[in-house]
Amino acid sequence: MTPADALAQLSGVGHYSALEAAGVSRREVLAAVRRGEITRVRNGWFACVGAPVEMVRAVRVGGSLTAGSVARLHGLWTMPDSRLHVRVALNASRLSSADGASPLDPTRHGVCVHYRPRLPLTAVDSLIRALAEMFTCVDEVAAIVSVESALNSGAFPSWRLAELRELILPSKRASLAKVDAGGQSGLETIVRLLMRSHGVRCRTQVAIFGVGRVDLLIGDRLVVELDGREFHGSDFEADRRRDWELTQRGYHVVRISYSMVMFERERVEEGLLALVRRGDHLWRYRHQKSGAGRR
Repeated sequence: MTPADALAQLSGVGHYSALEAAGVSRREVLAAVRRGEITRVRNGWFACVGAPVEMVRAVRVGGSLTAGSVARLHGLWTMPDSRLHVRVALNASRLSSADGASPLDPTRHGVCVHYRPRLPLTAVDSLIRALAEMFTCVDEVAAIVSVESALNSGAFPSWRLAELRELILPSKRASLAKVDAGGQSGLETIVRLLMRSHGVRCRTQVAIFGVGRVDLLIGDRLVVELDGREFHGSDFEADRRRDWELTQRGYHVVRISYSMVMFERERVEEGLLALVRRGDHLWRYRHQKSGAGRR
C-alpha cells in the first residue's frame, strides 16, 4: 500500500503512527512527500490529494475536527456557524492558526477549541463524538437540529441515542428528550421546538387523508408548511393545490420560508402564537359539524 492509499483510507489525513499501523514505513512516507504525492500538514501529520480542507485546517491548529464542522462534513443540517471546531487535549499548547502561519487566537481566527481528555490520534472525530460536542458549544436548538438531521439521513441510527447520551455532559442530557426522529428538515425542528417551548402541541409529518403529509400540525388544524427551496419550479402548482384542498377541509394553512425561520425567528414565533391565542389551531363547531376535520 502506498502512503497516498493509506491516507485515503484514513479519510485523507493521518498521523505517522496510523500510517505505520497500515504497513507504511516512515521512509516511504518521506519519499512520497518529496515526490509530491502527499503533503506534510504538521509535524507527524500528512494529507493526500483531495483531503477535506477542514480536516487539514483542524490538524494545523493542533487537534481533530469536531462538533458542527464534522456535521457539515457529513452533509447534515446545521445552523449558521462559520467557526472551525477543533478538539484538542486538555494540556495542549502551542496551537496554531488554521493556516499554520501564526499562534492561535481563537476569536480572531474563528476557531472554537474543545479541550478534552486525550483520545486516539485522528484528524476527525466520529459523528457520534462530534454530535456530543455540539451540546457544549452551540445552543440546544442548533444541537438538536443536527442530531435530528443525522437520524433522518440515516447517518446515525436511533438505537445509538443512548450511547450519545452517555457522551454528552450530564447537565445537557435532558435535551435529548426533545429529539424527534420524524422531522424531515431543520426548519421543522426549529419551529417545533419554538412551539413546544410555549407548551403548544405540535407534531411533525402528520398524514392527512386525501392530502398527504404536512410538515407541521399545531393543535388540531393549524398546518405549517416550511419551504426551504429557493425556487418553487414545478412544485409551486402542487403546493397551491395542497393548500386549497386543506383549506376546503377546514384547515388553516400558513407557509413559512427558510429566510423567515432563520432570520426572522421572533416574528415567526410571535405570529404563530398569535394564531394559537386566537384559537385558529382548534376545530370549531362548524368544522366539526361539517366533517371537515375527519381524516
